[in-house]
Amino acid sequence: AENMHAASVGVDGRRGDGSSSSKPPLRRSISQGYAWEFPGEGEVVRLNFKDKQRQQPSLEEKHAEPLLGELPATAICGNDITSSCLYVCGLCAADAGVYAPLAVCLVIATLYLFRNIYVEVCSALPMNGGTFSVLLHTTTKKIAAAAACMSILSYVATGVVSASEAVNYLSTIWEDCPVEIATVALLGFFAVLNLIGITESAGAAMVIFAVHIATIATLALFAAVYILTHGASPIVESYWSSAQPSFFPAIFYGFGGAMLGVSGFETSAQFIEEQAPGVFAKTLRNMWIAVALINPLLTLEALCIVPVEDIQSKYHLTLLAKIADVSGGAMLRYLVGLDAFLVLSGAVLTSYVGVVGVTRRLALDSCVPEFLLAQNKWRGTNHWIIIGFFLVCCSMLSILQGDTAVLSKVYSVSFLGLMITFCIGNLMLKTKRGKLRRDLHAPVWSVMLGMILVSIGLLSTVVKEPSVIRVFGMYYTCSLLITAVMFSRKQVLKMIYRMVLGMGISEKFSNCCRSTMESFLASLEEEAALVNAKPLIFLTKGYNSHAMNKAVIYISENEDTQYIKFVHFMDPEKKQELPPEIESTVKFLDRIYPKFKIDLVIVEGEFSPANVRFLSRLLDIPRNRMFMACPSTELRQTVASLGGVRVITH
Repeated sequence: AENMHAASVGVDGRRGDGSSSSKPPLRRSISQGYAWEFPGEGEVVRLNFKDKQRQQPSLEEKHAEPLLGELPATAICGNDITSSCLYVCGLCAADAGVYAPLAVCLVIATLYLFRNIYVEVCSALPMNGGTFSVLLHTTTKKIAAAAACMSILSYVATGVVSASEAVNYLSTIWEDCPVEIATVALLGFFAVLNLIGITESAGAAMVIFAVHIATIATLALFAAVYILTHGASPIVESYWSSAQPSFFPAIFYGFGGAMLGVSGFETSAQFIEEQAPGVFAKTLRNMWIAVALINPLLTLEALCIVPVEDIQSKYHLTLLAKIADVSGGAMLRYLVGLDAFLVLSGAVLTSYVGVVGVTRRLALDSCVPEFLLAQNKWRGTNHWIIIGFFLVCCSMLSILQGDTAVLSKVYSVSFLGLMITFCIGNLMLKTKRGKLRRDLHAPVWSVMLGMILVSIGLLSTVVKEPSVIRVFGMYYTCSLLITAVMFSRKQVLKMIYRMVLGMGISEKFSNCCRSTMESFLASLEEEAALVNAKPLIFLTKGYNSHAMNKAVIYISENEDTQYIKFVHFMDPEKKQELPPEIESTVKFLDRIYPKFKIDLVIVEGEFSPANVRFLSRLLDIPRNRMFMACPSTELRQTVASLGGVRVITH
């Protein structure tokens, strides 16, 4: 790339003389690599935006769904986290005995720490994906994708477990209920609901959430009246019984079991882009208040009504139904059973919403196949993600023959692992992206304390059931294989090409054989070119050769492309001039990285979210394929306002 070709380009993306700006690729010698690996020389392009064209909304903006408010967003997350009381109270009481309320309160305190941890990260980077998003902006894409696999595994596990448990509760009311068929039907029902769209799904979530809170309040009231009239002798007897574990083991195992009671807290971060501004922090607050009121109260009431010995032997999975039967009779037991079916069904809904958010994020960043981003014309939803999730859940349900115990352990490890990685992401954000604006700063000590407490919960789960590591590793490895294929596809294509070329196309071969091999090599070249064809943009402010070189290195290590465009905005109203060194720097980078075609795009216009959107539409490069250095606090625009632009250097 000895010369940089300059051209003035209008908003239609063509040269000033009307000819196309594309150039045939350069041919390099085989000693430097294969000819198809070298895309050609870089060039300088100038763009002058017109205000009228820039202000025209895109098709995506015209058909955008209305953003979720506080109530529907809280309901979607709340169904997952508040449904935990249906099984956590019994599990924790079985492990900790009379100390269970204390273990639950420790979990509530841990969750309080995570409120600030999540708000800091998601206010700085309000993008779907949760853990994946923060690690993507602070580490490498491979590390972020590995964490996202844990998130997907968590959603698959909770979807199957919740659907199965919901139908099991239903079977206590409807004795002839076909459990397996009904479980598949329930998963299919919510698949259809999500195909209709998130707004309708949020409406269903609000109804389920309201019914659940009303039922839990009724149960707590009946249980309180029963304790006041009949006394709390079971908890006193349990304290002196042989079934009561000693203090430290009780707290250790009880804390690990109670941590399942806050699963779902991370869900809100998976669809933050669908929430109205300021809603995310409110959803975390509302979820924390709900769990802080429900779980300790019901656990204490349960111990005052049912002896620990009976909980451990009979009622550790259906403890709330037992409380309802004792304190309110059969009618209240039926009400609790029906509520359990509804709210656990809501947790299935949450699984769909969460997995759509994280899978879309992965597909946008080429970590999973991009056909998953396809939207149906009817409702604009991602049908392949929804249908694929339904099929995976059904296959796991069939393979495990309805045994949800194994998946529940996988769910525990996945969820707690996600919380630990999110703490790591928060610390990385403080260190490497400290200049990003955020609503608050969680103290380092609180992040470290939260990570230590969650690690203790994870250790408790593993120590109690060591086989969970083997099961988790098996499922996690399967999910990693999908992303590994996407990351290594370019290397695999090149390896196959080298092997076929090494065999040689001898004259001894028949014409048909030679033709077939040549056609196969040509198809491999076309496939490799297709993988590398999508360009990337790095938004550069002024002249910073160090940051520009780091950007090229990052792209070469994390992205499949051969085309890089450095974009520099010059505001005509401020009479800004082009830094004289920037063109020579791009020319130098184009020379030392011959397997990349590195262009310089000079935009005559203000650096603003509107112009970034217009640039994306003009060059047909989505904003998630635009990168930038960590902006200073002086920049008026936030990363969120730029719509998915990734921060890769500091």
